[in-house]
Amino acid sequence: MKKRNLKVKSLEKDLEEAILTFHHKMMDELHKRAIKLNFSTSQLEVLLFIFEKGDPTMKDIANRLHITPPSVTIIIETLCERGLVKRETNKQDRRIIKIIITPKTLKLFSKFKSKKLSILKNLFFKLNDENKKELVKILNIITKE
Repeated sequence: MKKRNLKVKSLEKDLEEAILTFHHKMMDELHKRAIKLNFSTSQLEVLLFIFEKGDPTMKDIANRLHITPPSVTIIIETLCERGLVKRETNKQDRRIIKIIITPKTLKLFSKFKSKKLSILKNLFFKLNDENKKELVKILNIITKE
């Protein structure tokens, strides 16, 4: 029984290490691409989240990206100055500020999306079709609520 427990712990450790390594590799690639487009990784992540979420609040962004509200404010200010997003205050509650992407962002976003897909393709090109199917199956299992 001890031998089985050691194997399970070793497998869990291997899985954790593999996930962290994948995450770091993905973030490194995203960072390289963001720099080429004259964005920080955080700015790019915020823009991607705004696009996916559709007019999130500042609080939504902070929660999703696990950063502080003041950090979100700095990122949003920079993106506003570049004409990529705008703030919209809720008429009923002025404390609620939604962030809206601009048409300029929509143009750039097609580049971001293709870059993100390109990164994934580069990371997964070593997998054969059967490996890819198995990975999709596994990811669907662990992300189901």
